[in-house]
Amino acid sequence: MKALHFPILTQCRTPLRHTLLLLTSLGLVSCKTLPAIPLTTPEPIEVNLNMRLDVYQYSGDAPEDKEELTTLTETAQRQRNRTDEIQTLKNNRFVGEDHRGLLGLREVPGGDWGDYVKRTVEAENEDRTLLMRNEAKESNRALHEVQTQQWKLHISQAFKGEWIEVDGKSPGSYTWVQSTGPTSSTPLEVKTATDASAE
Repeated sequence: MKALHFPILTQCRTPLRHTLLLLTSLGLVSCKTLPAIPLTTPEPIEVNLNMRLDVYQYSGDAPEDKEELTTLTETAQRQRNRTDEIQTLKNNRFVGEDHRGLLGLREVPGGDWGDYVKRTVEAENEDRTLLMRNEAKESNRALHEVQTQQWKLHISQAFKGEWIEVDGKSPGSYTWVQSTGPTSSTPLEVKTATDASAE
């Protein structure tokens, strides 16, 4: 018997062999396993959370406010500028130092001069009150303690003949008298009720 011969197959055989060989080698390579990727670690993972927490407390009404600080500075300047006027009123015996650390209006002259005296005393008392409130807040004391301290300071520095308010005969009462002159050049130390009971 004679073998059949197909010329088309013999011509295509070589490229077909190459294609089959290539596909087989790719198949073998693709079946090769890739290196293993470890999903675990030899030591446990350590997470170190170091946190720094800084807490700052700012009080809303602290005099760090530039506007309030300016107001306090302006108030002190107004008081200094008014010193001669206040001394003139004291010398004329129209005003005196009361027990709250403020100026007390003793006598009101007539006319425009009387209006001027009232306005000046009101302005001085507003400035003194503002400064005493600030002092009380800064020193963490009650306002009446600061008022008492200022009162003692003012009456100790009063010139002879000026009106000052002093303790009366009964507790909590006060009497107007004329000063005999400055009693000391340094401020007096004020003792509060709690200080007196501790002694």
